[in-house]
Amino acid sequence: MAKQSYDAIVIGAGFGGAACAGLLAKHGLSVLLLDKNAKAGGKAMAFSKKGFTYTAWMVCSAPTDGNVLEAVLKELEMEDRVTLVAPGIQGSRFKNSKGEWPISPQDKTPDPNKIFDWLEVPEADRADALQVLADLTMMSPDEIAKLDDISFAEWLGRYKINKNLYSFLIGPVSDGCFMVPVDALAASEAVGTIQQVFLRGGGVFAHGGIGRVAETYADAVKENGGRVIMRCRVEKITVEDGKVTGVITSKGTFKAPIVVSNAGIQPTVLKLVGEQHFDQGYVNYVKGLLPSIAMVGVRYFTNKVVIKDVPYGTIFTPDTPMNMAKWMKAKTGAIPDEITVWYEVPSNYDPNAAPPGKQVIVTGIWAPCDPKRTKKDHQPWWDKVDEMMFKVFPDLPNAIEWKEGYSSRDVSNLTRDQVLPGIGGECIGLGQIVGQAGGRKPPTTAPIQGLFFVGCDAGGTGIGIQQATDSGVKVARMVERYHAMRQAII
Repeated sequence: MAKQSYDAIVIGAGFGGAACAGLLAKHGLSVLLLDKNAKAGGKAMAFSKKGFTYTAWMVCSAPTDGNVLEAVLKELEMEDRVTLVAPGIQGSRFKNSKGEWPISPQDKTPDPNKIFDWLEVPEADRADALQVLADLTMMSPDEIAKLDDISFAEWLGRYKINKNLYSFLIGPVSDGCFMVPVDALAASEAVGTIQQVFLRGGGVFAHGGIGRVAETYADAVKENGGRVIMRCRVEKITVEDGKVTGVITSKGTFKAPIVVSNAGIQPTVLKLVGEQHFDQGYVNYVKGLLPSIAMVGVRYFTNKVVIKDVPYGTIFTPDTPMNMAKWMKAKTGAIPDEITVWYEVPSNYDPNAAPPGKQVIVTGIWAPCDPKRTKKDHQPWWDKVDEMMFKVFPDLPNAIEWKEGYSSRDVSNLTRDQVLPGIGGECIGLGQIVGQAGGRKPPTTAPIQGLFFVGCDAGGTGIGIQQATDSGVKVARMVERYHAMRQAII
């Protein structure tokens, strides 16, 4: 009979949950890792179909040098299981004053003046431009920590910034990394993370899809004596006398004095545990937390190579950066004429990601995160992706063998249950916004003994999957200490 009791149960094999579970197992705990899906990876899960390999939506990770994904693989002694690649180039396209879409400089460490030339920043504006870039890059951690309570827009407002440079800092960088409006984004999160990208590079991928990293973390659980059960939906976290006791799932009941949830703080508190186990103030706090914007888009499967060499890029104009007022109009139907589009071409960093001479191009744009939105609701957003991509890549329409739109409903179905109106299909998880980011991010420990949160909702810093993995590392350390103290003292 299979084991039913463990030192720790981890719910969800996204990057945070899988990293946490793998590290706990490696360090000697008896671990059970559960996930409702067929494989690990969460929002960065890898898929294969008809010879193409890709993530469900556009995923780009940063920084490249000294990244936490690789650090965890090394700690697990599994770095040889995944081929991480950092091509060092990207293919952003900026609409210039002639209406053309030139590609960004292709140097691995671009000369700022080449960036300014590409963005048409006049000589008279370049000293101010260099000042803001220098301050972004060189700010100390102590100074960054003081920026929790102001937005990135407020911080940028301290400088005289050329409009085109501003659009670059917001569109390809801020809007894509954080998926929240610049006047909501906590400046501490923005400056700290963008600094990492500027100093240590951006664009980490993996052969077979970046989800292979999370799959390897999950493999570490099994190889270190733990257990992994996929296609296993957790229905309830059981609690007695203010302490977790285990979980009830679609495949049985399991016991543990420690439960780590990668299901999201709101689904965990409001559904898996239940409001009755928390005081009303905490419940209200959890209900009031706000998500990131959703990413929706189109996957194009082509019969020829349309985008050469570059693994990813951003399409943007001087007018595409979002703020709260502009986003409120867009999400109610007034989609701007031109919007920022992010794209990824897996076969340009992994030669086995597409059949010879073909490509899959995965795109993403901002969209409302309500998972109840229908295909009809999403169609105007998918049409806008087509419009933007076809402008910039005129060979694309005639090269398409088939295409697929993905929606906020797909994101929710794959990764996060809806428990509050309008929330569930978000791109990242909790928004990295003023009041709930930096030092004000929700704590990783719940007000129930033995319950921890992991992933993009608590404990980590950075962009997307690296934020989740950073949380996984930190929560694993906390759980190890908690477990050791219980073993030693009780």
